[in-house]
Amino acid sequence: MGKQAHVLVIPLQAQGHLMPIMKFSHGLAKHGIKITIVNTESTHNQILNALAKEDDIANSITLVSCPNVYDDQQVKKLIQQMNDDEKITCVLVDSFLAWNMEAAAELGIKRATICCLSATQFLPIFDLHKLIQHGVIDNQGTPKQKMVQLSPTIPSMNTSRIGWVNHETGKVEKYVFEFASKINKSMALTEWVLCNSSYDIEAEALKMNPKILPIGPLLASNQSGNIVGNFLSEDFSCLKWLDEQATQSVIYIAFGSEAKFDQIQFQEFAMALELSNKPFLWVVRQEVASKLDEAYLKGFRERMATRGLVISWAPQQRVLEHPSIACFFTHCGWNSTVEALSNGVPLLCWPFGLDQFYNAKYICEALKVGLGFNYQEDETIASVVTGEEIKNKLNELLGSEKYKANASDLKEKLMNSIKEGGNSYNNFMSFVEWVKT
Repeated sequence: MGKQAHVLVIPLQAQGHLMPIMKFSHGLAKHGIKITIVNTESTHNQILNALAKEDDIANSITLVSCPNVYDDQQVKKLIQQMNDDEKITCVLVDSFLAWNMEAAAELGIKRATICCLSATQFLPIFDLHKLIQHGVIDNQGTPKQKMVQLSPTIPSMNTSRIGWVNHETGKVEKYVFEFASKINKSMALTEWVLCNSSYDIEAEALKMNPKILPIGPLLASNQSGNIVGNFLSEDFSCLKWLDEQATQSVIYIAFGSEAKFDQIQFQEFAMALELSNKPFLWVVRQEVASKLDEAYLKGFRERMATRGLVISWAPQQRVLEHPSIACFFTHCGWNSTVEALSNGVPLLCWPFGLDQFYNAKYICEALKVGLGFNYQEDETIASVVTGEEIKNKLNELLGSEKYKANASDLKEKLMNSIKEGGNSYNNFMSFVEWVKT
C-alpha cells in the first residue's frame, strides 16, 4: 500500500470561507486523505474544539497555527518545514490566498484552489484581463461602465460592487485592486480550481470559465454535532422547538456572522414578525443584542414567547433542513444561499455588503427562488424599511407557490449533483484520485 496522501489546507480567516473549506476537508478525510489545516493563532483556538470527535475523521485532520497566513514568506517557511517533516502531496488554498501556491510550485507540490464565493462573483477576479480588454475597467481598476453583463443569461452587475471599489465613494481602493491582481496572477499556478457551487445554479458562469469546477453544495456530514469550523456556540435547543411547529410554518431569520443593524431597523424587523402572525426563529448575535435597547428586546421576547424564539446562534444547516421551515430571511452570504437552496427553502433577501447584493439579485432574477426589497439605483437598501413592507414581502413570498416550487425543484437537482454519478460528485472524486496518484 502506498503512502497516505497528505493535503495542506490554507483557508482565508473568515467564517464564510472557513466553513465550506472545513466541510470539504472532512470529505477528503473520509476518502483516506490526511489533512493539515493552517490557521492563525486566534482562529486556531476558536475552532480547535469544533472538530467532530464522534468518528475517526478527526484522526485524519490536524490543525496547526501560523502567525500570519497572509504573509507569503511565513507560509512558505511553514510549507517547507512541513514538507521536510512529512511529505505534502497537495497544497489546497483559498482562492483569496492564491499566492501561497508559489511556494508549493517551487517545491514541486501539487496545487489547487477552492473558491468560497459564487463562480459568477469570482469571474471578475479570475478573468481580470477580460474586464480590462472589454473596457469595463481600466488598468488601475477604475470602472468605465456603470453596469456590466457577463452573459445575456446572467443578471447584470453594478461595477460599484466590484470588490476593489469603495461603494460609498465610487473610488478604487488601490491596495484591494493590487490584492485582486495578485490573486489573478497566482491563479496561473493552480492545477485545480474548485468552487462551492453546481452546474444547476451557475451553468453559464461555469461555462464561461470551464477551469472552475463545482463540487457543491458542500454540506456538513457530522449531523450529530457541531458543524466544523463554527466560530460561535450553536444553540441546539432550537431544534426541539422546531419539532413542535407545524410543517412549513416557521420564518427563519439569520443575517450571518458579520452583519450589523441599528435599534430602529431592529424594531421594524420585530414589528414585521409580530404583524405576520407566524411562528419564527430569529438569530440575534450576542454582539448585536448587547447594543440594542435591553428593555425593548426583553419585552419583544415576552410578547412573542408563544410563537417565536430568539437565540444567539443556530446550527443553520440543521435548521434549514427541518420540515417546519417555511422561508429564510437572509443576508444572502453564499454559504447561507447554498444551504437554503440545498434544502428547498425560499429566501427573503436582505444583503448587507460585499458579494451579498449580487447574490440577492441572482436569487431573485436568475434562480427565481426569492424576493428582495425595493433597491435604490446604487443597489443599497433604503435607510429604513418599515415593518409593514417587510411583512408584505413575507406574505408575498409565502403566499405564492412558485417560489416554493422553484426551490423544491432546485433542491432535487442539487442533491442529485452530489450523489454518485452527479456532476459535483464526479468532480470531487476526480480530485480525490488526482491527489492520491
